[in-house]
Amino acid sequence: MWHLAVLQDVTEPERISVFNIPMQYRQPSDTITSDPQQLFTRAVAMHQQGNMEAAEEAYHQVLGILPGHPKVLANLGLLYATTGRRDRAIQCYRQALEKAPQDPSIHINLGALHEEEGQGQEALFCYRRALQADPANAIAHNNLGKLLADLGRTAEAAHHLELALQEEPDYPLALNNLGVVYAKMDRLQEAADCFRRSLDLVPGDVRMHYNLAGVYLSDGRSGQAKEQLQQVLEQDPRHAPARHLLAACTGQTTAQAPPSYVQDVFDRYAGHFDTHIQEVLGYTVPRDLRTLFDDLAPEGLPLARGVDLGCGTGLAGQVFRDLVGDLTGVDLSSGMLAQARAKAVYDRLHQGDIVAFLGNTDQRFDLLLAADVFIYLGDLQPVFAAMAASTVPGGWLLFSVEDYAAGEKKRGYVLRESGRYAHDDTYLRTLAAEHGFTVRATRTQGIRREKCGWIDGRLYVLQKNVQPSGEARKS
Repeated sequence: MWHLAVLQDVTEPERISVFNIPMQYRQPSDTITSDPQQLFTRAVAMHQQGNMEAAEEAYHQVLGILPGHPKVLANLGLLYATTGRRDRAIQCYRQALEKAPQDPSIHINLGALHEEEGQGQEALFCYRRALQADPANAIAHNNLGKLLADLGRTAEAAHHLELALQEEPDYPLALNNLGVVYAKMDRLQEAADCFRRSLDLVPGDVRMHYNLAGVYLSDGRSGQAKEQLQQVLEQDPRHAPARHLLAACTGQTTAQAPPSYVQDVFDRYAGHFDTHIQEVLGYTVPRDLRTLFDDLAPEGLPLARGVDLGCGTGLAGQVFRDLVGDLTGVDLSSGMLAQARAKAVYDRLHQGDIVAFLGNTDQRFDLLLAADVFIYLGDLQPVFAAMAASTVPGGWLLFSVEDYAAGEKKRGYVLRESGRYAHDDTYLRTLAAEHGFTVRATRTQGIRREKCGWIDGRLYVLQKNVQPSGEARKS
């Protein structure tokens, strides 16, 4: 997943149904407009125009004449879904399926709703039911492929997206999604071809320009990536992830990655994060930090209270859980927190920015963990100040960083083309001393694989000085 842009894949709900209503209905005498076809046509028109309140009323009028009509219920479910009333939407879809269990469009809509709710298995079931009813349904193949990709099942995902394009060759979203999958499989030229074809069909689409930029960056084509990112910003000047990556590929160094960029990266990565980062990228940082910490044989274990900053799915929490009586996890990504919650590692979880969390809590911690967190923060002055204020005297701070390569030194940290930051050892030691920490141990090592090699990194174990920070011993 460590491609440079957040490749954006898309689930498509079924379109609003437009159809002719059979005339076998009982005409009520007390209805202002008794023709259900006329009512339904009006409801669809208002729905398509975004006049949801009037459309909802008209759909209910049709259902008053034709109770339980599956197509009307399906449209009403779609209206409820788009206006945030998801429980009512699910109820409509299920009622519709009681009358029309073989209608693929209803299964697709229900699946898309389950997917938005993070209910991946339920969504898979719905898309597969749609394909049982209609094996040539391009939307169902697209949505199933996209979801399988999110779950890390890239070969199956590619198969279904290719089937979608066999059925509908000029399907922009399926082209986009297949490009995302090919990029995850390192088939970068094929991915770029998909995005370019999709842009031919939908010129100016921000998602596809952004995805094409990500592929170019992954392929070392920073000049072409820059052109695509500029296209994104022309269309959407507030697109923070594109601005971040444009800085990365033009040699600028910013203070930190935008929270929206980090959140989107990991929300999309959450479903297969553990498998990919450990088995494919060889990531062992939490375990290595534990080994480094254990080698110091600190007294006073177990520790009373700990916080895992940028906890992700809980990999570090699992490794350190036995050392801490009370453990909190903090992360920007709701998707990652959902994975952590399922592991039951933490006593509590908090979604939000780590500096804001530390600034707002009245708790003081004996152990602070930040495994692969500072790679998304360039300027570490604010987070060190927040951590220092939240650490008890004698408490511990353990973290990892990407290490500088020769010749890229710049004011203590640098933003790389990967969109991540690398930090200088002198800069980190200076920050530690300024904020009352002593560097107790450090080690250089590869922290994860990328392409054909390892990313050089460094692990740190710091301890908060017992004496005031002004008397702190320099390392």
